[in-house]
Amino acid sequence: MYDETGAASARFLHWLAGETGGVAGRRVASAAYTHHDRCSLELVEGVVDRLAALGWIAVHNDSGAVPPLVSPTEAGLAEARAWDEAYADRDARRRYAKAALFAWWDRAGQHQSGEPNAEDFLWAPEAFYCGRQLAFEDLEYAKDHLSLPTPVRVGVAEDGAGVFLSFEQLAQLVQASRPDLSEGDNEVRQVREMAEALTDASRRGAEPDEGMLQRFLQHSGELVQVGSRSVGSMGRDMASGVVSDIINSMLRLG
Repeated sequence: MYDETGAASARFLHWLAGETGGVAGRRVASAAYTHHDRCSLELVEGVVDRLAALGWIAVHNDSGAVPPLVSPTEAGLAEARAWDEAYADRDARRRYAKAALFAWWDRAGQHQSGEPNAEDFLWAPEAFYCGRQLAFEDLEYAKDHLSLPTPVRVGVAEDGAGVFLSFEQLAQLVQASRPDLSEGDNEVRQVREMAEALTDASRRGAEPDEGMLQRFLQHSGELVQVGSRSVGSMGRDMASGVVSDIINSMLRLG
């Protein structure tokens, strides 16, 4: 499920680093972020709690302000610099854009009639990677390299019908949700190879091997979950969340 506080935390830390000029210990009113991101004070309080627990900001309660004054720590500034370096990796950014666009497409389709307008994605919370907004060229790449379906729901309807992704589509989403891993990574390669084997069997008209299917889903789920817990992964919460939901639904139906 999309984690609004987690995604906003990356944006907040990037904003705080800019507001303080990259100086650790320089205080800023965290409430000012509501005007920057057009969000609620409650969300800012949640963000402050999360970043403070990670040791990336310091909280100053002496002013009595709610939410409080905060300042970046050296660890937080180092994290923000690492995110800037990660954002500069175009291939990783574009892999993320594909997963995030799919996640937003699915989420937006639940709340409006007709298909969402892909350009609206750039103004959505999912359009931020490592605390920074994706470029329009990233959206164009994602649109050109991702077949957007009508909103996908993995489940069984009252009449027994269901909408499912192919094994290869799911493997692509798993890989896209882990832009920190290269295409040649052993774990990613295993997911692709199992998806190919399951697809080949289905094309021959054979039932998928139950053991391989379970290994494929479990391995894919573990790969996504590890990515969502990794350091600096807040900007990827929305991408991993939708993939996890799909995999968990498939496991329940298996």
